[in-house]
Amino acid sequence: MDAQTLIYLFMVAAGCAGAALGFVLLRNDWRRAFGAVFLGRALIAGGLYWSLRGVSGTADGVMAAIFLTVFVLPATSGLVLGAAMGWLRGRRDLS
Repeated sequence: MDAQTLIYLFMVAAGCAGAALGFVLLRNDWRRAFGAVFLGRALIAGGLYWSLRGVSGTADGVMAAIFLTVFVLPATSGLVLGAAMGWLRGRRDLS
């Protein structure tokens, strides 16, 4: 397995883990916990993006950009998609 495939595998795994977490949190009606996890991930993403402004092009900037794009953003988008699926499934079960 080459390095490019491994990066995509990490992104898919982070997205699936976020989706599973979002699904479980909203399916069990833990809205506050979902809000806390989402806020934490949004703050991490904002902090990494803000830290990139001063160190872009250096090794620290490259590592922050890789961590942001490979782990944080796919996990956050997976969290939102999983929460939407859990919410829709919960609505469908009530009808």
